Amino acid sequence: MTTNASAGGSANEEQERFWNDVAGPLWVAAEEETELHTGPFGEAALAVAAPGAGETVLDVGCGCGSTTVALAAAVGPGGSVLGVDLSAAMLARAQERAAACEAPQVRFRRADAQVADLGPGSFDLVFSRFGVMFFADTVEAFANLGRALRPGGRMVFVCWQAPSANPWMAAVNRGAARIFSLETPPHDAPGPFALCDPDHLDAVLRAGGFSSVGITAHEERLHMGLGQPVEDWVHQRLLMGPARSAYLDAGPVRQREVRVALAQELDPYRVDMGAPASGMVMDAAAWIVDARP
Repeated sequence: MTTNASAGGSANEEQERFWNDVAGPLWVAAEEETELHTGPFGEAALAVAAPGAGETVLDVGCGCGSTTVALAAAVGPGGSVLGVDLSAAMLARAQERAAACEAPQVRFRRADAQVADLGPGSFDLVFSRFGVMFFADTVEAFANLGRALRPGGRMVFVCWQAPSANPWMAAVNRGAARIFSLETPPHDAPGPFALCDPDHLDAVLRAGGFSSVGITAHEERLHMGLGQPVEDWVHQRLLMGPARSAYLDAGPVRQREVRVALAQELDPYRVDMGAPASGMVMDAAAWIVDARP
C-alpha cells in the first residue's frame, strides 16, 4: 500500500487546502459519527455497483478508506483497488484501515481526480461515496474519470440531494447563515450540494462523455449526535460548514450563544428531550448514479 506525497497538478487548490488544513483532520477525529451518515448510502451505492471478483476499481474521494476496504473485499485478492483523495490526514487513516484488514490489493494515492493521470482504460469500475461534488470543473472531472474506464466499464457514485431534503446538514448551516448574515453560496459551487439538481447532474455527465446515465433517489432516517449533547454536535457541524470562519471569529461567549440557539432550533428532531445525549433523528437523501460512456 502506497500513498503519493503530493497531490500534484491540482485544479482544486481551495478544496485541497480545505481538506488538508481543515476538513481532513476533523473527519478523522469524527470518523465514527461520519460513518453514521455516509455509511448507509455507501452500502446502497455498492449494491448498485456490484464489484465482482478480479475487477480493478478506482475509489474517488476515498477519505478514511472504509469504502476502499469494502471494495477490496468484493474484488478479492485477484482484483485491485486504488483509493484517491486530496487529504493526507484521511489517506493516512485509510492506510491504517487497509493494513488492519490485510488488504494487499489496495493502494492509495494523494491526487486530484479532476486532472490526475489515472491511466487510460485502467478500471472496470469508478466508484465514489460523496467524493465527486467538490470539483472546480465537473465536466472536466467526469471526462477524466471516463477516460480511466475500460471499454464496458461503469461509474457508480452517490451524491447529496438538495439541502431541503437533508436537514441534518441544512438546519445548522441555514441557522448559522441567518445569525452571521452570510450569503448562500451558488447551488452548483463546489461543495456537498453541487450535484443536487438531477437535471444538472445528468447534463454534466453527458457533457463529460457518458451516454448512459441512471439517477435513482435513496433516502435514509439517520440517528445523529447519539451520546453527546446537541450543542457539541452543533459545534462539529459549524466547524465543517460554510459558517466556520464567522463562528471561529465570534469568540467563546458568542460561540456558545450560537450553539445554544441552534441547538434549540433542533428540538423538533430530538429523540428524547429529557436525555441530553439521546441524539436526533433526521432525514437524509441522496442520488445514486450509474453512468456509462
